[in-house]
This record gives sequence, structure tokens and C-alpha cells, in this order.
Amino acid sequence: MQRYLLTIEYDGTDFSGWQIQPNAPTVEQTIEDAFSTILQTDMDIIGQGRTDAGVHATGQMAHLDLPEHVDVKDLIYKANKLIGKEIQITGIEEVAGDFHARFDATGRQYEYTITKRWMPLKERYSWQLNQPIDYTKLEECAALLKGEFDFAGFSKFNEDNMTTLCEIQLSEFEEEGEVIKYHIRANRFLRNMVRRLVGTMVRVAQNKMTPEQFEEALRNPKSDIPTYTAPSAGLVLQKVFYKK
Repeated sequence: MQRYLLTIEYDGTDFSGWQIQPNAPTVEQTIEDAFSTILQTDMDIIGQGRTDAGVHATGQMAHLDLPEHVDVKDLIYKANKLIGKEIQITGIEEVAGDFHARFDATGRQYEYTITKRWMPLKERYSWQLNQPIDYTKLEECAALLKGEFDFAGFSKFNEDNMTTLCEIQLSEFEEEGEVIKYHIRANRFLRNMVRRLVGTMVRVAQNKMTPEQFEEALRNPKSDIPTYTAPSAGLVLQKVFYKK
């Protein structure tokens, strides 16, 4: 058997996230079914991590093991035909037999898109606020996030978490006319973490919270300051980083 690393792009609007779950369409299940149909055997792919329902990706990564006789290029061509236009495997490369898409990752990067007005062509891929927002306060909040913090207050509880500490390596907004994009990179992310960070920073930018309250929630995960979750449509997993 030879291990391969896949790069996967998908529109997550109509999926219940990446990870397989009963009675719901997921990206992982769709890809596994395609491989199993083509190869006529059960296949198992291991993703670098989950994405929530409605979240998109341009750089989701996953590994799988294939028999050495398989024509890999032909397999990917046929799989992309089967899985349809909402999901596409955009890259595949050989990796070592002990490589692991999740545990060998050193960082992940997400982008979140906000629009200041209704934009029909961006509806599936942004949070359409259609109301005033103080951009300088977004920048102020983003600057606070550099470094390692306990994000228990900005994530869904997950009993599988060994720690809720995450190290933020990049946190910045950029404004392009009526579109605002937030870029964040970290060694790891917790469930709902990016969406809760964005949702709460937007509350500050709408003058519904103060920057001081945001900082207190960040530095004190046991505070009673509420956090807010942004819609999933605006979030895209852009890239997963590995050591060469």
C-alpha cells in the first residue's frame, strides 16, 4: 500500500460538515463513497480535522492508503466525476507510510468574509451584515489575538479536547470596498472557534460590546461575558501547513 495526501476544495453549503455522521450528507462520506465505488472495496480517508456544517474549504487535507497498482491520476479523475461539482479533489501526492494528515499538521489558516451590504452573488460565501460597522474596532480586536490563549470561552465544549489552548500566528482584517476579510492562522482550532471570534468582534464593531469586554473574554475564559457566533457561510478553510 502507498499513502497519499489529498487536497480538497468544496462548497459546504449543503453538507453537514466534513466528518461522517449518521443520516446527514457530509464531505468525507461523499468522497469515501466515490473511492469505494471505483475500487470496489471499502475505503477510509483521514482528514486533518473537521469543518462545521455550511463551512467551505479550498485547502482541506486528508490522507488515504491505496494499492500500489492503482492508477492514481485516473482514480482522481473518476472520483471527481462521481462526487459532483460541489466537491473536487485538486491535488494528490505521495507521502511516507507513517504520515498523518491531522497529527502532522503544524498550522491551519482560515478566511472569513463579511459584506457591508446585501450582495446576491456572495450570499453563499459571506456574512451579509447590511449595516454600519466600525472597521478600526475590528482591527483593534484582531491585534489582541496574537499569541497563546485559552479559547474555552470561544468554542463549543468537546470532551475529546485534551487542551483548549491555541497559539494564534496570524490575525488580521483587510477591507476591500464593501467587503471585509478576516485572516487567522493557528497551530490548532477548536469547534466553532473562528466563528465565535468573528461574531464577537463584529459585536464590538457594532458598538454592542466594548473592546475591553472582548479582551476580558479572551484573557479570562471563565468570565460571564457572552460570545457570539458568526454564520458558517462566510468561513473558508484555506490551507493546512506541514513540515517538509
